[in-house]
Amino acid sequence: MTSEDGQANLGDGLVNPRLSDVFGLVIRQDEVNFAVPHLREDLPLYLDPFLLWKSDRPEYQSLHATILSFVEEVRRHVVDGRTMKARVLLGEVREPVELGLGYAAGTKRGSALGPGTISAIIEMIGQIPQLQSSGLNHLEMLALLVPGIAEDRISDLTASVIKAWFAQFTERCCVDQGIPTRKYRLTSWDAERLDWRNFEASLPFSPIDGSPVLLAPLDLLRHLPWINYGDYYRTTYAPLVLPPGRASSAIAKRDVLAFNRAHFDVVKGYVAEREANAQNCGPDPIFSPLRLSTLKKKIANLKALSTGRGEGTDKKFEDLAFDLLSSLLYPELDLAAAQVRTASGAHIRDVIFHNDGKTPFLADLRALYGARQAVFELKNVAALETENVNQLYRYLDNEDMGRFGVLVGRVPPHANVQRNIVDLHSSKRYAILCIDDSGLALMVDLLDSGRRPIEGLRKKYVEFTRKLPK
Repeated sequence: MTSEDGQANLGDGLVNPRLSDVFGLVIRQDEVNFAVPHLREDLPLYLDPFLLWKSDRPEYQSLHATILSFVEEVRRHVVDGRTMKARVLLGEVREPVELGLGYAAGTKRGSALGPGTISAIIEMIGQIPQLQSSGLNHLEMLALLVPGIAEDRISDLTASVIKAWFAQFTERCCVDQGIPTRKYRLTSWDAERLDWRNFEASLPFSPIDGSPVLLAPLDLLRHLPWINYGDYYRTTYAPLVLPPGRASSAIAKRDVLAFNRAHFDVVKGYVAEREANAQNCGPDPIFSPLRLSTLKKKIANLKALSTGRGEGTDKKFEDLAFDLLSSLLYPELDLAAAQVRTASGAHIRDVIFHNDGKTPFLADLRALYGARQAVFELKNVAALETENVNQLYRYLDNEDMGRFGVLVGRVPPHANVQRNIVDLHSSKRYAILCIDDSGLALMVDLLDSGRRPIEGLRKKYVEFTRKLPK
């Protein structure tokens, strides 16, 4: 939404709001080639420069060359004894909070490369004889050689060096999607001048603090880089260095990296193998629904659970119901958050979805009830009570989230609970649906038959509307 002066207003009632939400835009994640940013939390993905290297697009190949030009300039200064210049260049690398990528929960704060990590990079170059005559052919090799460098820093380095390109990509997307922008001044690597340079770009912004936002292409995102420490340890280091009986032992990372610096050819061999298998490397989706076979097992386990809290059955029910709902309702509903506490901290909204109106039914929910988000309350009780309905109503009592919610219980609600739901609609125009074990099982069956499970939710809505007074 926007105010009269054209500024964006952050809907405080929305959980984990996205850039599109605060500007009143409907940007469907399955219809765009960038990750729709969340404004308060990072998306759990990283940039993987290997996807640039393996691409047949000249633009992406050029970007990979730009990244290597930065690494080579640092290497050259170290080899030539100009370590202070190398420190200055590395000191400009910062976590690009504008992209909102990573695994930090509840925050989007970033940090620069620390002096210790910078020193470790410089020392590494001086310790490896092969680097005196030639450089690295992949940025990700730093994670196999330098303490303090992992997938997050590989992503940071990638974004910092080619930030100007991300800004250009973002500007194009904003024009296509009608996203409001402001002028910002940023820093990026200049492969021609071999130095950092400032530039201006028109970028979207966060209404929280006015900071700029960059959009990340979906085809460059992975949960882990293709060349990564964990894979190297399992496939190369452990079989080569550890005796057969200790192949699964955990060796301290600092010791593994020391071995790698002393045996650089082993690292090069691992990288060559990853290059040879590049056809298996692709971007990771933002969300991956569970397989049908897994969903069938989970619905069977859920139906076998007893009600109540004994022996942790309530938590088991919540976990199973969350796994089922988040997968069955995707991609029509995008997961916003799970186990979100209300402002008072006294209650928890169990599962919350973004509703972008991807079907006529969901579009009706937005139009009739302002349902920009859908709240699912999970209740492992023998029977739903009117207080469960009233509690969900209180959760929904804000204009941003909307007036639609779902109670997920174990059995169909009694007549008095149904009357309470109908009365709430008549007096307040709130829509609350009830789904039980059979409703979840129906959604799994729909998926098994090649139909969309969201039809199971629509069926419950039709049943709800038939109970309303004419």
